[in-house]
Amino acid sequence: MRTVHFSLAFIHLGFAGLQILARVALEDGVSQCMFSIYRNLLGFVLIGPLAYHVERGKRPQLTFSMLCKFNLLALTGIVGSQQLFLAGLWLTSPLFTAVAQNLIPIFTFLLAVSFGLEEVRFFRRDGIAKVLGTIICIGGAMTVSLYKGMVILKADKLHSMNLLQLEADQYTQPFRNLATIYGLSGPLVEYKINSFHLGIICVLLDTFSWAVYLTLQMPILRKFPAPMTVNAFTYVFGFIQVGLVGAVWEGNLKFLDFNLSSSAQVIAVLYAGIIASGVSYVLQSWCVQRAGPFIASVYNPLQMVFAAALAVLILGDTVFLGTVLGAILVVGGFYMVVYGQALERRLKRDSALTSNSLADPEKTQVTESFCSNLERPLLGSNHLQN
Repeated sequence: MRTVHFSLAFIHLGFAGLQILARVALEDGVSQCMFSIYRNLLGFVLIGPLAYHVERGKRPQLTFSMLCKFNLLALTGIVGSQQLFLAGLWLTSPLFTAVAQNLIPIFTFLLAVSFGLEEVRFFRRDGIAKVLGTIICIGGAMTVSLYKGMVILKADKLHSMNLLQLEADQYTQPFRNLATIYGLSGPLVEYKINSFHLGIICVLLDTFSWAVYLTLQMPILRKFPAPMTVNAFTYVFGFIQVGLVGAVWEGNLKFLDFNLSSSAQVIAVLYAGIIASGVSYVLQSWCVQRAGPFIASVYNPLQMVFAAALAVLILGDTVFLGTVLGAILVVGGFYMVVYGQALERRLKRDSALTSNSLADPEKTQVTESFCSNLERPLLGSNHLQN
């Protein structure tokens, strides 16, 4: 178990590093569409051959309907999530995006409830914990978004490595173009929506898009129980869709510049493809198999801590009181929902044991073993992140 805990900490350090390096690459001039294309191409190169060999005898026959579902996964998990994540990362900060990642289980829970995949009993302890945790988590996100407060931690700008600070308003030009097309320029000015507000919207939509992706995976994996193959196809369709989105966004194909002009861009792209989309996926799947999804989810807030430290040390970011208070609320709400889910599983297990012991005492031992296995399902691909 010690190796599992170390691996989970390493995974979230890796995701925190992605946020920092992606921000540096964007500041260095790499297109966010090209960043996603590179990342998913590298992810496919790593996962594709592994999926082909490992799941050769497990894959069901591919159908047109299943390919359409893979496209839908790519639309939500790559185009929606990755592009909104990069836009929000640029317009806000790595710390803010790291705090927001804790909202993914909350949005996933709300979607699961909406589609009848998750049960909530409002007058039972587990149901109260889920609902209260969701409210606290959303309140924490609003605190981070709306309240700044005093400075808690500030890096020495003279010694920081934040060498390429561009004006965020330069990046919002595409947003302003779209606002003009759809007649939204007036409301943006009237309600004083600035770059940071746009970033908040992008980050929240990013977490919601990833939650939709996770929710869609459950029925798809039931019909096509080959998670590596599913993700390989998702990467392929993802970088194709990102290319189409980039062409529409820019109005031409000039963004398709495969030349990386600096070592910072090369390092960021290789890191995103190899560590974030390759190694972390395989490693997290192994951790979930060894320790179960509950233990894996408990480590989620570590990403926020690592991102804060790296953002201050490398990017010279400032940590405000509102961010700290909001992060505490988000993490507290996250753990309350996790507690509610764990309590619900325990109550179901006890109820199943009681029913079986009354019906047939000889089956009690078998049922207990089966319920224990339910707490450690092989859900590797359901726990992927940006």
